Amino acid sequence: MGLFDKTMQGASASGASAGGPGELLAAWKADRVITLASEPESLEELKAAVDVTDPGSVATYWVYAVTCMTADYEIGMSMMKYLFADIEPFGRGFTEGGVSGKAGWDTYFNDRLKSDDYRWLPRAYFVGAAASNGFNPTRPLSVALKFNAPNTDTINAQSLKQLGRLNIVYYVESNAAGNKVNLTLSKFDGSDRWYVTNGTAASGLFYDQRAALTAEAKSKLYN
Repeated sequence: MGLFDKTMQGASASGASAGGPGELLAAWKADRVITLASEPESLEELKAAVDVTDPGSVATYWVYAVTCMTADYEIGMSMMKYLFADIEPFGRGFTEGGVSGKAGWDTYFNDRLKSDDYRWLPRAYFVGAAASNGFNPTRPLSVALKFNAPNTDTINAQSLKQLGRLNIVYYVESNAAGNKVNLTLSKFDGSDRWYVTNGTAASGLFYDQRAALTAEAKSKLYN
């Protein structure tokens, strides 16, 4: 049984605990469905799977990493820290993994990792996840990214020329009640690597959508 498969078990079984900023490629500025090359079971496997030079790949594996945190907190958090960076809003500096070491994760949501009422929520953002199948996504895993052009343009107007920081914003939409979560990704002057850089990109995937589920749907959430 793989790490992602464990996200579909109950909490008692889960063990939850390069030279300038450049420009955005046309292919990036479009709605995209990205299929994971693999389902990493460790940080090293994630590093081998994700393409950090493609913001869409980083965004997709971010959703995967947050979901895996519901099965194994330490592994999921290590993946998130690899993909995340805190930025100085009005400066050129950034901290890989986040200053707190929590990769933008709001510890207010820790209780949701322990509750089967909430732990399924990140799974709902994968293609094929539906109430009728317990939000068990289609394999291989895919994430539909929607390009948020207005937010992308606004952020770049504020930071591209002044700070040498290129940004792109996608949003992902839940298959539960349609909640949308923005994922801001940035790369910095002199680097080709993209990071997730908005602090609510993790906790936003846990937005409460339980009211959309029937009793029958709730009975299918975990094996």
